Amino acid sequence: MKRVALHTILIIGALVCVLPFVWMLMASFKIYNEVLLPRLLPTTWTLANYQEILAKVGFLSAFKNSLLVAVPGTLSVVITSTAAGYVFAKYRFPGKNFLFTAILATLMVPFTVVIIPLYLAMNEIGLVNKLMGLLLTSLCGTFGIFLMRQTIETIPNDYIDAARIDGAGEFWIFAQVIVPLTRTALATLAVFTFLGLWDNFLWPSILLRSKTQHTLPLVIASLRSMFVERYHIWSAGAMLTVLPVMALFTLVQKQFVSGLALAGLKG
Repeated sequence: MKRVALHTILIIGALVCVLPFVWMLMASFKIYNEVLLPRLLPTTWTLANYQEILAKVGFLSAFKNSLLVAVPGTLSVVITSTAAGYVFAKYRFPGKNFLFTAILATLMVPFTVVIIPLYLAMNEIGLVNKLMGLLLTSLCGTFGIFLMRQTIETIPNDYIDAARIDGAGEFWIFAQVIVPLTRTALATLAVFTFLGLWDNFLWPSILLRSKTQHTLPLVIASLRSMFVERYHIWSAGAMLTVLPVMALFTLVQKQFVSGLALAGLKG
């Protein structure tokens, strides 16, 4: 009976989480008159909502801008976090613990505290209203360094020592030993980083002024003024925004779940 009660609670919780997404998916195929009716499936299926949002609000341009920021930013964070995590986990040098503690301390600083100095710095180097400014501030991440350091610490030093005895260089050890052994953590970091950059709204709304430079969250927010109470249009835009994240998660789902389990055990 306890198992039945536990599974019942879990099923209810899963439905609560999934139903809003299912409603959004179904609403994106409905006509305006059916959106607020107490019926999940549309009576009349239509793709007009997707056609309208792609044609009128510069959605494709914003989609490209988001990709130009999220993809290189994710790759950069994964590479720099793995390299820094390897150094902090397996190398010994003066001030290592102090430096690592200082890096972790940045996690305690709210992003709103650094917005003004960060904007002034971008203005000084002429990157305001440019995607490069948004990308430049997304090239590394403290959480990624912490996650990869904790993961790489679990790798036995014998693997690294054996590779050095065989004459392998440090870069070869990093690329051929460390990276393959941390792929589950890398998948977890990649998903979290991509999702954070893809959904980032506050910093792009401050840095990017021109509509031609807007990313998807800014365009989705502008739908409120362009399509007042047209929830079917909002739902279509939201579905187009979610698709890349769903595709990424589908590709790395197994590694992502394993990485979360590993991080939980290390914690």
